[in-house]
Amino acid sequence: MNTMSESLQKLQNRILSDARLKAQETIKEAQANAQQTLEEARRRAQKESEEIIAKARVEAENVRRSILSSKVRVNRLRILDEKNRIVQDIIHTVEDQLSSIATTDQFENTAQRFVAEAVKAVESDQPIVRIGFKDATKKNLDGMSRVLPKGGKLVIDEKPIDDFGGVIATDPEGRVVFNNTFKSRLERLDNQLLTLIASTVFSE
Repeated sequence: MNTMSESLQKLQNRILSDARLKAQETIKEAQANAQQTLEEARRRAQKESEEIIAKARVEAENVRRSILSSKVRVNRLRILDEKNRIVQDIIHTVEDQLSSIATTDQFENTAQRFVAEAVKAVESDQPIVRIGFKDATKKNLDGMSRVLPKGGKLVIDEKPIDDFGGVIATDPEGRVVFNNTFKSRLERLDNQLLTLIASTVFSE
């Protein structure tokens, strides 16, 4: 009986020992798995963090470039606006000088040329020519009649025609009209004049 009790005790001890070993192995395996899971989680978190940082850097660079590009565009627009302002100032100065041409020595020849061009444009033997310049006197406009055909009629306006002065010719019926004022001439030369001024003033 004692021998059987001892055998049972040994068997029980071995079972307990095996159980302890298995428990320790299970704990070690669980710890190893937990460590591996933790390492994988850390690596994944590190990778995700690096990807987020990389994306953030790309976004930041895009924003920086966009801001720089916007500043460049704004500066270009400011420069363009300033150039346009300068060109317009020059044109206004030209317009002021043209509107005062009646007080210069060039007036008679210029006015006669305007009348002759207008008469030629309407192609009529009996043109009606209106003429009006700022500060022009009847005396310095009387000479315009000599460039009219015999059937032509000269009408002198007290005020400058079309703001800056000039000539408007029509046929007797008023069907054909030719505007030969400073303003209309400037408008016809608009693009050429702007290009000429810009290339002259801003040439590098």
